[in-house]
Amino acid sequence: MTEKEMIEKIEQLEKRIAELEKNVAYIQEDIYEFVEEENEHECSGHCSHCKECED
Repeated sequence: MTEKEMIEKIEQLEKRIAELEKNVAYIQEDIYEFVEEENEHECSGHCSHCKECED
């Protein structure tokens, strides 16, 4: 493999890594939103502002 081919391969890998990092960030954001939504529906005790306790 020539030096030029290696540089091209490295650039391709850098682009792929950047794409994967962006995808991971999206996944982390989705997980955070899911966990936040899930916690909203859980009753953590009796309180005056929680409709879950009334049901």
